[in-house]
Amino acid sequence: MLIAITSQSNSVTSFGEITITKWKAANLIKPSIIKPVLTTISKELVIKKLGQLEEVNRQALQNLLQCILG
Repeated sequence: MLIAITSQSNSVTSFGEITITKWKAANLIKPSIIKPVLTTISKELVIKKLGQLEEVNRQALQNLLQCILG
């Protein structure tokens, strides 16, 4: 499962969006937000891993997924 992450954000986040507070530690180039958009793709289509969320952001994502998926 993949979830959308973008560096294009408004000053106000929409419902379900999470600001990645430790974006540099996650190896992202710019401040970014997680969008509540889920998808699945074949593992063979993943070219490389770009980074990894820090614990505080992983916990926020886990809470969001529980809210979305129940």
